[in-house]
Amino acid sequence: MSGWTDDLTIPLPPGRTPADVVDLIARLATHPDAFDDVVRALTAEFGLAEDDAEFAFERYGGGLVRASSRIPQNCPPADKDPIAWEAFQRGFADPQLIAALYPQFASRPEQ
Repeated sequence: MSGWTDDLTIPLPPGRTPADVVDLIARLATHPDAFDDVVRALTAEFGLAEDDAEFAFERYGGGLVRASSRIPQNCPPADKDPIAWEAFQRGFADPQLIAALYPQFASRPEQ
C-alpha cells in the first residue's frame, strides 16, 4: 500500500503534549455521544485541524479499547501512537475511563 505508515502521531502546538490532549478528551468524553464536543474543543484549544481532532479522538478510543482487554501487551507503542498509548495507560489504571466512553466494556472481567 503506497503512502502507508505506522506513525499515528498528530502534530501538536509547541509546549503541548499527547497527555494534554488526553486530559481534554477524558474530561469531555463522559458519554458515548461526546464526539462533536471533543472535536470542537480540540480545534479551539489546540488549534488542530478538524481531521486531526477527529483522529485524536479515535486514537484515544483505540487506547481505551486496547486497555479494556486488561492485557498489558496490547499497549500501543508510545513513539508511534502516543495518544493511544496515554489513553491505554490511563484506562488500564482506571477502568471507569473505559466505561465512560464504552459502557459495553464496563463489566469486562479481569484477565
